[in-house]
Amino acid sequence: MPKEIAQPMHWADRPAYKRSVNVELRTRSRFVKRTLAQTGVPASEGQIRLIRPLPRLPLATNIPLRSGRQKARSGSFWRRMLTMIALFLIAIVGVSFALSSANFQIHQIDIVGTQNTRLVNDIQRMGIQGQNIFLLDAGDLTTRIEALPMVDSVNLSKQLPNLVIINVVERTPVLLWQTQQGTFSVDSKGVVIAAASDTTGIDHLMTVVDVSKGVAQQIHPGTLLSAADIAFATQVNTRLQHLSGVSSFTLSYDVGPGQGGHGSFIVVSSNGWLAYLGGADDNNPLDNRLIELQQILNLAQQKQLSLAKIDLRFGLRPVYTLKS
Repeated sequence: MPKEIAQPMHWADRPAYKRSVNVELRTRSRFVKRTLAQTGVPASEGQIRLIRPLPRLPLATNIPLRSGRQKARSGSFWRRMLTMIALFLIAIVGVSFALSSANFQIHQIDIVGTQNTRLVNDIQRMGIQGQNIFLLDAGDLTTRIEALPMVDSVNLSKQLPNLVIINVVERTPVLLWQTQQGTFSVDSKGVVIAAASDTTGIDHLMTVVDVSKGVAQQIHPGTLLSAADIAFATQVNTRLQHLSGVSSFTLSYDVGPGQGGHGSFIVVSSNGWLAYLGGADDNNPLDNRLIELQQILNLAQQKQLSLAKIDLRFGLRPVYTLKS
């Protein structure tokens, strides 16, 4: 507990109180005599510190360099100059040897990632053999190889003194596209890879028959088809196999003159009926169209109807006709 209780000081009285406290502290401080360095008189008490000034150094005189040092500096300059000239000449000789020597001409080309003889021959005919390995433009060669319809991607590397390794990733066909010009393999991006006769491992693929007339696109290796149509045809082929009443079928593709370039897929059943599915850009999802097709097939089986055409291009209003 405090010995006495003091009333709080008013705000206006605080500056005057602080000034009185500072004055009291200054009067209490002990006076200390100045040191010898300050007054020149020894202090009567306390530690005495003696400060002696450093001796002044005489002004530096310019001492001339000896003639031997000048000759040494002059000799080192010419040695450096001759060394630079020698290194420059060695670099020129080395570069000339690297660009003109037969040891650095490409003699071996390793093509990995493919067993396609036609693709290998196309790459080897690009004029790589015999070029200088340092002058070979890897970026331009990579672009030229990727432009081949069979190639999806390529990675090129050089190995001194004369080896070039080309790692090729081929395009994978997902279906066959049959036109008047022939049958071609197509990948998932819609790129026409090659003729079916030049493509291996395609026996299990579905064939889409393009029956377009007048507006049919000229198909050849490298042609780009609609990736959406390719994906749609693949889905149709997979899901029709699970529908009852569809034993075997052929999928056709038709671009009519009034369809604005948009194609429509047609299911041609071995039972004699046709089903117009529409295209990939229809608002009605494919699942709904296949449900409608299944219901019509079930109805025809129950009532022993002989179907002729089924049109599923009108949303939730499918239409079917019977054989006469």
